[in-house]
Amino acid sequence: MGVAAAAGILLPVAGSVPAHAQTQKVYTAPGATTFTVPTGVSQIRVVLTGAGGGGSMGTGNTVYLSGGSGGGGGATSFCTLAVHPGDNMTITVGAGGAAPNGDGLAGTASSIAYANEGGASADAGGGGHTGPGGHEDAGGAGGMNATWCAGSDAGQNFGQAGTAGVKDAGGPGGAPGAGVSSACPAGTGRGGNGADSAPAPYRRGFPGANGCVVLVY
Repeated sequence: MGVAAAAGILLPVAGSVPAHAQTQKVYTAPGATTFTVPTGVSQIRVVLTGAGGGGSMGTGNTVYLSGGSGGGGGATSFCTLAVHPGDNMTITVGAGGAAPNGDGLAGTASSIAYANEGGASADAGGGGHTGPGGHEDAGGAGGMNATWCAGSDAGQNFGQAGTAGVKDAGGPGGAPGAGVSSACPAGTGRGGNGADSAPAPYRRGFPGANGCVVLVY
């Protein structure tokens, strides 16, 4: 038995204490803000989810009853970005698409931009469609095109398309791409549901959910 053990001295267990406590920054309010990389930080793990698209209007007349179509879900991207202390990063959180009369509107993408090589983007979902003459039409497209993360251990998952409405009921909005951070609000990036069918003045669909950006360092 070692001298320390015999003396009843407790030795630290290797690996039980992290080099430093992790810091997590969560951005959920739509719009842009600036984050300055703190001293001593050389890499940041990021997870971004784009906003969902709005659902479309439900219609109805003496011939047709048509539910609105759901908006598409936003995409999710993630990676570890190489950074330098003092870098100013522009963090943009996507805004959910509105649901006016007629078609739903697309959401906006979430992104990270800074001067050094790197950055990230997660595309937004498209708005649901209301077909001519009151016929239901396609749901909004899932977020896909502007989705990337220029760092190590990168990945991306596209959002799901919204579902077309049926005769009486609106279609549900699409889910966001897999991997949304658990630090984000429930429902982040989901497309808005289409409205149930109704005679004039009809019913509006539901707006898409906002996006989210999470930094861990």
